[in-house]
Amino acid sequence: MTDFIVHMLTGTPVWVYVLFVFLLIRGVKSRRPATVSLTRQAVIPLIFLVWDLYDLVKYRHLSPTIVAVWIGVLVVGAAVGYSLIRPERVRRGEEAGTILRQPDYSALPLMMTAFLIKYVFGVMAAVAPLTLARPGVGMASVAVGGLFAGSFIGKFTRYVQCYRQG
Repeated sequence: MTDFIVHMLTGTPVWVYVLFVFLLIRGVKSRRPATVSLTRQAVIPLIFLVWDLYDLVKYRHLSPTIVAVWIGVLVVGAAVGYSLIRPERVRRGEEAGTILRQPDYSALPLMMTAFLIKYVFGVMAAVAPLTLARPGVGMASVAVGGLFAGSFIGKFTRYVQCYRQG
């Protein structure tokens, strides 16, 4: 077991560790009120969306069913993320394109959970690719990825809405 863990950690690409540290820092910073640009707020949803689309294209045979499930779960995740941001806690910033947001205590757990789950599925893809080909496991991977990507998109959508409403 120890050999497997060592092999897994040494076989992990450097970009995965960089992404982990980046997400950890962003998650910790989100626990304090801050004035942030909408562009900066878009980074996390974009990372998870691109990562999920990459996984879909690389590890799945894209059938209409898989695409429909992914889009459906993405929409559900967006609704959940949207509901996590309370508009009365967000104001338009003084500088153009910025918002003043209160602490977001959901960001760190969501990012770390999403990262961990995507990491586990990535290890499975590298170690036992046929496991992801099983319908239940493959569909779980698609659903979880869409749910988390959607949640970050939903949160960002709420921030944009708050900005536009001034």
